[in-house]
Parts: sequence; structure tokens; C-alpha cells
Amino acid sequence: MTAVCKAYLAERKRKNRSKKHAEERTSEFSLTIDDTYRRRTTNETSSAYVAQYEDPKIQSFKQSIAKGQEKITWSSKRYIKVELFPHTLGLNPDRPPTDAEIKECQDLIKNFKLFDYGKVVIHDKKEKSKIIAVIEFIPFNTMNSSDLANINYVTQFLHSAKRFVNAVGSESRAWGGKMFAIGWRKAMVGFQLIGLYRNKAAVDRSPEDYNSVMKKSKRASSFLGQCFRRLANVAFADNQDVMNQNSVPSIGQPDFGMPLGKDDCSAPNLTFTSDGFFNPPHCDTDDLSEFAFGLFTPVNKADWSVPNTHRLPESPGRAFVFPDYRCGIDLSKNNAVVKVIWRAKEVRHCTLFSASTALYDHIGMSLQINKKTAKTAHDINSGAIFERPVWCSKRYRPPQGRDVMTCL
Repeated sequence: MTAVCKAYLAERKRKNRSKKHAEERTSEFSLTIDDTYRRRTTNETSSAYVAQYEDPKIQSFKQSIAKGQEKITWSSKRYIKVELFPHTLGLNPDRPPTDAEIKECQDLIKNFKLFDYGKVVIHDKKEKSKIIAVIEFIPFNTMNSSDLANINYVTQFLHSAKRFVNAVGSESRAWGGKMFAIGWRKAMVGFQLIGLYRNKAAVDRSPEDYNSVMKKSKRASSFLGQCFRRLANVAFADNQDVMNQNSVPSIGQPDFGMPLGKDDCSAPNLTFTSDGFFNPPHCDTDDLSEFAFGLFTPVNKADWSVPNTHRLPESPGRAFVFPDYRCGIDLSKNNAVVKVIWRAKEVRHCTLFSASTALYDHIGMSLQINKKTAKTAHDINSGAIFERPVWCSKRYRPPQGRDVMTCL
């Protein structure tokens, strides 16, 4: 066999292998993440050609990309466990890192691939069809006025709501900055079933203000649901199915037992972070949903409104990373809203430390379905919760209707 022939066969083998890998990842993307482009192009594709030569999902998806409907950066990353903070393996894993340990982490991050523009799909190099995360950057200078107004509405709603909820104080969840949660949760007090995250004392002091703020939650929930669905409609629908199956309320619903709307957030609660928040690498093992949705944006520190300038000072070091895949999201440029879905309960992730500025903050928010909340909601709806021994032994009258909602 001549050298030319060998080279030709080797190149053909390489191309066939690349084609196979591309088909695996695009098929998985359509099946588990988003099938918008498959559905958009199916009617434009010759059914006879597709049936004869290629899986219609793959063919349609590739045609949509070729037509310029979507440009995606595919990033193949191998799983290799990396400890950004080795002290977490010691006797006091929850303590915040020292300045020296933060510096060591920053040195490790220099070898990471941090994405800062476009749309990115990260998948496992060994399990090529396994999607790790989907990231989309929406620069402020390309955002339409409607989406910009909605982002501003959500951030200012959260700014108003945070006075009525308690910050999460656990060092295992936050090493710096602040984390808040709004929405539904399993009650933590005896004979209370399910309730809303809230600071009761703050609500009692200003009940009218609280009610006024909470009336805005429906629109905020709907817009975040739209963001989730536009980024990953299959994952969004899967999360809504989980919520419907377990009778889990959305964050935009004031009462338990209401049906979900088309764009209701696919989660019972929303966590949001601010003030230079950073945390240890972790998996959200208490999640029921396979994928979590997140959104990051810079805001004015005073009221969390979206800055009216597109040239904010950078925040060196700010990033959201997947350490075991040595990649993540570069949040330092402060020039875009970033949407992401990722395998939160399976893939370790964290927000890195960065020094805060005097005028601007960076907030992050995430939507996830917690197992305990889903279990409680399911058992309330089925009545199974009242068959538990703790209820039977107390001769307690099961709550009816709205009584199941005890606000915390």
C-alpha cells in the first residue's frame, strides 16, 4: 500500500470518527437539552432523504447550524478530579480559604478554559453524548429593549424581596458574600407542612410592602421560565413534568395546589447571590432535577438595576467553574447576561472569589427542584403525609386547602 493510500485511509477514518462523535453529541443535545432546531427544520428536510441517509434529529440540527440559525462552540472535556481548595479534604472542610489558598486556586484557574462569548456546549470527552453544560452569553449591546427591561424587572424584584428573607448562613454553602432564597420549601417546624422562605419578623413589620413585592413574583417567574425554555426547551419541559407529577408549586404561585402556567419557572424556589459571593466546589445532591438553570448579570450596587452603560470595569477573577472538567464561565468582563444549564447534582461547580467594586455588584440566580420539597408536595397532594406515624400519634386534624401553606 502506497504512502498516499495510507494517508487517505487514515484521513477518512479520522473524518468518520469525527462525524460519529458529532452525531452522538448533536443527537443527545436534541434529545435531552433543546430540540428547537430539529423541530424548526424538519418540515424543510426531504423525508425520503433523511430516512435513507441519516437520523432526522441529527440532519435537521446540522442543517439549522449550516443556515446560520445557531452557532455553537462544542467543547470536549475529560473528567479529572481537581481540588481547587485542598483544605476541604482535611479536618475543617467548611472553613473559608485563606488569602494564600485563594491565590493557589487562582493559579490553578489560569490553566482552565473559561468561556466569555457566544453559545457553548460542554460535553464529556469519554461519554461523548453526555452534556455537562450549555452556556449562552447575551451582550448588553445586542440585547433588545424588551429583554433588557425584563432582566431589570427581575433583578430589582430580587433586590426588593431580599429584605423579607434571611440570608443563608452556612459556611458549607457560602464562604463569602450573601445567598438568599425565595419560593417554596419543606417546613422545618413540627406540624407545618410546606411554606415560603421568608423572614417572619420583617414581614410582620411591613406586611403591605411584602404583599406588594410578592405580587411581582409572577412576572419574574414567567420571564425566568422563558429564559430557561429558550435555552433548553427539553430540559425545561422535563423539569415541569417533575413538578406536575409531584404537585410542586412554582415560585410565582402564592398558594399551594395551583396549576403551572406555560412559562412558570421549572422550580419551587429561586436562590440568588450577591456581595462578592463565592463558595466551595460541590454537587447539589439533594436536587431531583437533572439540570439546573442559572443566570448571571452585573447590576448597580445601590438598587440592583441593570447598568445603563456597556463599559463597566472588569472584575478580575470572577468566574463560575466546573473544576473537574477544568472549564467554566468567565464573568469578569461584566458586559453580558449569561444563561446556563448544567448537571448540578452530578458535576461539581462553584463561584470563585473576586474583589467587589464600590459601584457595581454581580448577582447570580439558580432554579432547582429539591427532593424534600418535591416529596412533601407529593405527599400532601396524595394525603400520604397524614398517614405518617408522627401525625397519627398526635390526633392532629389534617389541614385543608390553603391551610397546608404555612409561611416561615
